[in-house]
Amino acid sequence: MTGPNALHDAQKLLADLRDHLARHDKPIAFFFGAGTSCAVQVSESGDGTATKPLIPDVAGLTRLCKEAAAELDDKYAQAWTAIEDRCKAANQYPNIENILSRLRMMLGAIGASDTLAGLKAAELVKLEETVRQTIAHIVASDKSRIPDELPHRKFARWLVKTARQHPVEIFTVNYDILIELALEAERIPIFDGFVGSYQPFFHPDSLRRTELAPGVNWTRLWKMHGSVTWRRVDQDGRLRVIRGEPDLSGEMIFPSFQKYDESRQQPYAAFMDRLARFLELDDALMIVSGFGFGDEHINNVIFGALGSVDIYRAFMMAYDGGDEV
Repeated sequence: MTGPNALHDAQKLLADLRDHLARHDKPIAFFFGAGTSCAVQVSESGDGTATKPLIPDVAGLTRLCKEAAAELDDKYAQAWTAIEDRCKAANQYPNIENILSRLRMMLGAIGASDTLAGLKAAELVKLEETVRQTIAHIVASDKSRIPDELPHRKFARWLVKTARQHPVEIFTVNYDILIELALEAERIPIFDGFVGSYQPFFHPDSLRRTELAPGVNWTRLWKMHGSVTWRRVDQDGRLRVIRGEPDLSGEMIFPSFQKYDESRQQPYAAFMDRLARFLELDDALMIVSGFGFGDEHINNVIFGALGSVDIYRAFMMAYDGGDEV
């Protein structure tokens, strides 16, 4: 089916999908967005009749960060509105990811005596820190509130039962640790680009050179936008990204591409490169869930690959929920 008048044959696509899943020699990946986390519901009332998302979607997270900014002072609330207006003027949806990206661009441009969006440099720093810390506190949920039967665990149980010739790869833009908890609960070995035992550090070469990574039985987990479990440390005069307990400063939350210093840029750039490399594989299949395609840089990688290969090499299932487009 090709050409402008081609019909969408859902039955054939589903048959192709089943065939691909049944063949263990085909590379497969999953891309999870905010919808997969906000789908986890917890009790909002004592009697359990009302529920709410354990982790809000992007719109809910944006609202909570806006409220945190307003609590600082009226001028911070006004600055937030000004940044929203600039996002809209640039045809960007004013969600938390675009606002945080714009805040960081402003921090890179402002001088010591300048004012941007009504804030001086130190005030912009305070606003950016408030946003990061608010995000970190929200997504680093108290483990006692996380249900034992996560939807993520059903996915993990499927992974346990499948044996493939290529490692299963999971790409996610979520900052939380729900997928890690689910995989570990089902005793699935995970490789996320960090190596070591005391303070595992990010090792970008292990993403590019397969001989440096664990075997195919290890599921790959690539956190495209960072994680609350990452932080930067100074070791022997060099900044290094390590993984550990959740860091409520939200230091290693980076919602979209920008000119980071080397320690922040490396995880983002390495994962973007890994996504592009996966989509270039013959007969690669990527299943997308809970992602609203609101990150233009990720979109460019995905649709760029789809534009250069047969569409059936990368059949994508996108479910509503999570991100704003």
